Amino acid sequence: MTTRRAIANTKADATLPKTPVTVAGKTYDLCFDLGALAEAETSINAELARAGRRDFVNLLYALPVQNLANVRILFAGAVRTFHPELGFEEARELVGMADVFEIAIAIKAAWEAATPAAAEDEPANP
Repeated sequence: MTTRRAIANTKADATLPKTPVTVAGKTYDLCFDLGALAEAETSINAELARAGRRDFVNLLYALPVQNLANVRILFAGAVRTFHPELGFEEARELVGMADVFEIAIAIKAAWEAATPAAAEDEPANP
């Protein structure tokens, strides 16, 4: 039986990976679990649609290209699992010049933790 715990009116698996990052003096946990990111992307796009916006978020596109815009998008997606009270724009606005590099480094660390290296005896994907 999997142990689960309630987080802000949601169910979050206690085994989900957490990568802490401090933004404006407050610590947030990022989650780079594939399922959690997919749920965040769907939820963010629904939020944007409800607001009447025609743009959408594609986390798969944002992941490999670490630029200022994508750091804001990835932070908003990755923070959503453990901090669902943050809306997309609110989370993006937390990423300021004082914290952008620390957030970018945390995103890279979270991505690396979520994608373990292949074992030496496993062939690399072609």
